[in-house]
Amino acid sequence: MTVYRFSGEIDLGRDSPVFEREVEGESEKQAEDKLYSQLGSEHSLNREKITVEETEEV
Repeated sequence: MTVYRFSGEIDLGRDSPVFEREVEGESEKQAEDKLYSQLGSEHSLNREKITVEETEEV
């Protein structure tokens, strides 16, 4: 599996913290789906509230 590093913003209403996270996946799309799932679960957010600004293969 390949590791991808994602960075972007999370829309929490009044606050928009930035994030940087590394996620494993067989493809970039699978890793991005995993990222949305993890962040959405941790912050109780829909995918539309998470903005990925940069992706790179580590």
